[in-house]
Amino acid sequence: MSPSTHTMPLGGTYTYNTGTNDSVLDVRSLDVYYHARSKQLFRKAENNQILFDVDFSIAPGEVVGLCGESGSGKTTLSKAICGIIPTFTGSISLAHERPLMIFQNPYNSLNPSKRIGWLLEEPLRVDPARSWSEEERDERVHEVIKQVELPEKLLDRLPKELSGGQRQRVAIAAALMRKPRFIIADEPVSALDVTIQAQVLRLLKSLHEDLGLSILFISHDLRVVYQVCDRVLIMQRGRIVEQGPVRKVYRQPENDYTRQLLEAAGLR
Repeated sequence: MSPSTHTMPLGGTYTYNTGTNDSVLDVRSLDVYYHARSKQLFRKAENNQILFDVDFSIAPGEVVGLCGESGSGKTTLSKAICGIIPTFTGSISLAHERPLMIFQNPYNSLNPSKRIGWLLEEPLRVDPARSWSEEERDERVHEVIKQVELPEKLLDRLPKELSGGQRQRVAIAAALMRKPRFIIADEPVSALDVTIQAQVLRLLKSLHEDLGLSILFISHDLRVVYQVCDRVLIMQRGRIVEQGPVRKVYRQPENDYTRQLLEAAGLR
């Protein structure tokens, strides 16, 4: 499939299906703005800048953590990468299709009136890259439900009939339906208790290894990031203030803010 490039309202470029083997994601000189209406009559709408000069890439098969306090810009960055926020300058390049996200609260991200089997088929019904027959959709649903280690009997149930851990596995399954090579996990275990957290993290690590997935793993929990990520990006007030291999950043942080986060987590 040929690359698809879009020029955004503020002049930024968003490109996917580049086919590159060097990185699954490449972000360069990214400034992101939120469009805010002026409170004064006859004043033009204003663009409030949220992210500043963000630069990073993710290699094939790499798991990269994105850390920072609430309000630092982590979710804004993930939405820009998914193409949800078009008001930016700079460039976002994806080797394959736009990534899907695994959200913090799976109950809010799953339609409560639809059964699990229907929810898992939905990404295939609206797949822009290809048309899936009913038989192919059904086969893929049963394949993926096994990959996330859930019994097939759950396909006939509603989200409210599942536990929190089961719902998060369904959310992971939905993100995997189109056989992606890159996914974004936005605080995927923070709403779960410690025991279930460990189970879901083991599942994500297993899927990463078995499927060769690249993952942008967003979390405020530096201990979790240490367990699952190869590299880490530290974000403060909309800027990446430090990045590097997890072990190096944790043991020899160069930025004061990084040191503060590690100390608050009891890691220094």
